[in-house]
Amino acid sequence: MTTRRDFLLQAPAAAVAPAVAVSAFARASNPRPSSPGAPSVYARRLELARKALGVTGASFAYWDGKSLHTAVAGLRNSVTGDPVTIDTLMHIGSITKVTNAVLLMQLVDEGKVVLDDPVIKHLPELRLRDRQALGRITCRMLLNHTSGIDGEWLPEYGPDQERIVDAVDRCAELGQLFPPGEEASYNNIATVIAGHLTQTLRGTSWYTLVKSRIYDPLGMRHALVNPLELPRFRVSIGDLTDSATGKMFQTTRPFLAPSFAPAGSTQMMTATDLVTLARALIGGGVGTNGTRILSATSAQRMMEPTAEFVATRSSAEKVGLGWILLPGGVVSHGGGGPGVQSSLFAHPATGRAAVLLTNCDKGGRLIAEFMDPLVQSWTGIGSPIPSRRVGKVDLAPYIGTYENNADRYVVSAIEEGLALRTVDKLSTYDNSDQQSPATLLYAVGGDVFEGKDGRPGAADWAIRFIRPDATGKMRFLASWDRLLLRSS
Repeated sequence: MTTRRDFLLQAPAAAVAPAVAVSAFARASNPRPSSPGAPSVYARRLELARKALGVTGASFAYWDGKSLHTAVAGLRNSVTGDPVTIDTLMHIGSITKVTNAVLLMQLVDEGKVVLDDPVIKHLPELRLRDRQALGRITCRMLLNHTSGIDGEWLPEYGPDQERIVDAVDRCAELGQLFPPGEEASYNNIATVIAGHLTQTLRGTSWYTLVKSRIYDPLGMRHALVNPLELPRFRVSIGDLTDSATGKMFQTTRPFLAPSFAPAGSTQMMTATDLVTLARALIGGGVGTNGTRILSATSAQRMMEPTAEFVATRSSAEKVGLGWILLPGGVVSHGGGGPGVQSSLFAHPATGRAAVLLTNCDKGGRLIAEFMDPLVQSWTGIGSPIPSRRVGKVDLAPYIGTYENNADRYVVSAIEEGLALRTVDKLSTYDNSDQQSPATLLYAVGGDVFEGKDGRPGAADWAIRFIRPDATGKMRFLASWDRLLLRSS
């Protein structure tokens, strides 16, 4: 079953454990140029990994500090058979949150916004179900996932009711997962509110702001955020997995609701253009063409830790403003969508930036295979050490149902440990309603459980339970940088 844990997905795991030996791929992270006309080392590796993992198509770009390397593999459209090319635009999903943060930080640069301003100072019309919480949410909280608004996703109302302001108006029905500032939980609707704030203060459409204040100044000519521009470009379309058969099929919904555009539902670009953006942000806000889009102070503030997600692996991801921060000085973000998995990693200390975009819901496996060793070579930090199962534990504190406004996780006890079933309450994807086997989870200590579900090619799971109440029952389940609140 596909849930929002697959949608607009954050940065994939990389460089999160003590140093270990890295792979041959990492040791050769700066290969010698290929002879004229010959495929590069990266192109050969990408194609081999793509075929082995059953990924439809991929596009890769890497600035190694001195030179740009690019590679493509597979198909941009599995129905027509058209190949991915260097100029193919692919969805970047939640990497858009970095772009969105830039627009807000530009307002900070101009003195029109202070990060600790209450949001209602700039959006007095904003409503939430919890009026007291609304008054405490700051502009910073919109960017660092600490607002607590229970708005993972919203139902779609049709093209004529899917403006960004429509999503903001629907916030009046949303509650809180936790009081503002008390926890960190990946938050899509808060990003949408931040995007709406920028267009309100500028008096210009958010889509126009992205193009006029980021794309055009940086010379990003192969990028779009408004789907109406689609005919101008070669674009990819995503493939999804049929849970019953394991076979791939093309999504009928290549774009999710445009009301969530600031969170990542519409933006597409080439891997090369995304590297151009990353280099500007880690380069003090100045593009490779010499154009400044952000002050050096704001570019740096985006990369500084402001919060921390609950750790479900060996260490927690820290949260900047827009960026997700990994050990070793790596800044990152990932993205997902209907048949989309994308990743961006950058290393400000060395000026490196790498992007891998895919149009297949198996793309996360390719990102781990192809990108993780490369990032490890920047930092000397290797792959996480596998966890070990612990003996029998009391499962009573964990059993129950945990929810946000879009997803439900049902946790029950079985002989081997815990069984987890997930429910997509809004059926976002073509395959959202398909039933999949329960995920079997095994205790590994520290209220953390790990396992793997029964879907073909499924990724490993790691969840953690936190904040026991007076009876000892856990109040929250942490999964994929999100918190779900116990409902029963």
